[in-house]
Amino acid sequence: MAGRIFDAPTLSDYSWILVFPLFAYLYYSQTKQTNHYFGFFLIGFSLVEILKIVFYGNDTMAYYVANYLVIATYTSLIIFLVKDFNIKLLLKEFKLHIIVLLVFNAYIIYVLNQMIMQDAKLAVYSLDFIIEVTYNVLILLVLSLSLIHYLYHETKQGLLLFLASVCIVFSEMVQVAYLFISSAYLLQMVYTALIGVGFYFLYVYIKIKYKSTQKKTEIA
Repeated sequence: MAGRIFDAPTLSDYSWILVFPLFAYLYYSQTKQTNHYFGFFLIGFSLVEILKIVFYGNDTMAYYVANYLVIATYTSLIIFLVKDFNIKLLLKEFKLHIIVLLVFNAYIIYVLNQMIMQDAKLAVYSLDFIIEVTYNVLILLVLSLSLIHYLYHETKQGLLLFLASVCIVFSEMVQVAYLFISSAYLLQMVYTALIGVGFYFLYVYIKIKYKSTQKKTEIA
């Protein structure tokens, strides 16, 4: 936040390099019952921030490597969210929710694609366009599945994952706006605030998992 407020992008970049690996360390060192799909999501974001520094000055390489890796991390998070679903029960209990979310997501994807196409340099059906559309589809899947995941399990941890997903996904939407439409200072601040709050919720989620693991160990 300080880096954004005082227009010091280097400070922001290096701060993220420290923050994301710390999340991964906390998750794997403090929680015995770990899930590698969720762990890869944290590690993947750590690598993305590090690679942004490694490929500084080479915008093309940074763009493709970072986006491919982020797509992989969101895919890993989606697998984490759906792997324990009972599909028959899910379709039986949440059929209406799923239909509403599909309609909502289709509309949001359409809006985001319209925003992306404001960039005259981005040709429709080019590799860059496909990357951006895939990226948008995945972040909306994360949002929808995190909501279904919470409704399916109805736990505090599920609620925290949903709130984190809401903040992270809306930060991505804001990022689309300032990358392809306007680089307004306010949009950059909103993006930073949302993603910061989102990862705070993930921190609380990891902390709760650590405490629950401790209690199980003490009982055993």
